[in-house]
Amino acid sequence: MTAKPAVDLRLLAYFHKTAEIGNITSAAAALNVAQPTLSKAIQQLERQLAATLFQRSPTGVVLTREGEQLLRHTRLVLAQVSDAVEEIEALRSGTAGRVRIGAGPSWVRRILPDVVAEALRARPGLQVSISSGFDERMLEALENGELDYVVAEEPQNRRRVFGFEELTEDELVVCARAGHPLVGQRDVPTETVLAMAWALPPQHVLARRKLDGQTSFRGHALPEPQVTSTSLSFLLQFVAGSDALIYTTRSLLGTAEGSGLVEIDVPELVSTRTAGLIYRKPRLLTAAAEFVAQRLKARCAVEKVN
Repeated sequence: MTAKPAVDLRLLAYFHKTAEIGNITSAAAALNVAQPTLSKAIQQLERQLAATLFQRSPTGVVLTREGEQLLRHTRLVLAQVSDAVEEIEALRSGTAGRVRIGAGPSWVRRILPDVVAEALRARPGLQVSISSGFDERMLEALENGELDYVVAEEPQNRRRVFGFEELTEDELVVCARAGHPLVGQRDVPTETVLAMAWALPPQHVLARRKLDGQTSFRGHALPEPQVTSTSLSFLLQFVAGSDALIYTTRSLLGTAEGSGLVEIDVPELVSTRTAGLIYRKPRLLTAAAEFVAQRLKARCAVEKVN
């Protein structure tokens, strides 16, 4: 059996910075090494892997197919090394560690704030940072090692990269302001609501993709939003003051922001949303990150809808 090549972690760090910047001279400056030193390091890594990682371009270098695959794994490796260093430092200094969580819009409104407060009461030295946004952007940050995990809807793809632990289940429904003309009507036809104004997140957001999927599955044209925004707060406030429709979780109607909205009865467009903990494979969380994750899991075992 042929032995697999040993890869120097320093070379991976050099490769990562070069791939990020796309220019060897600029990457060398960022790494505070000489340009010939960086070039030799990349060549050494290519010899170790028996693969070409970069091709020259008019502005610098671009990744080859092999280079793209290595970059994906390198991000994970460097993120885990950073976590290990941070955890060792926390043990050495006696601090409780740091947790970086990405949270979908519904999680920052319900469950997560209480869980973080409970965790901080139990471990006052803990440092927690929360990044909120729609799913796809946070998954990119997770893959790049910028987050420990994300609490959001289950990814519809990329299962090779991420693991998922289910925490809650909810339903996505059509909603409108309390005085909307469709309020109180039963079994509203799908074509009726699709012909109305909509306020929706961008197409890469999972809730939007589910609405589009439900619509196209039944042979209808996709809804054309009157307003598109990455801010759920803006969408909710806009819908509350207009006749536009929104597609969001039923549980959101019980929050302060969603209190002015009501569900429109459109049976064909109701879809299930499973949400939970999304993490990089393999699951190697720091002790601090695992501590908050277990608190979150315990809370969701009691409160199963978010």
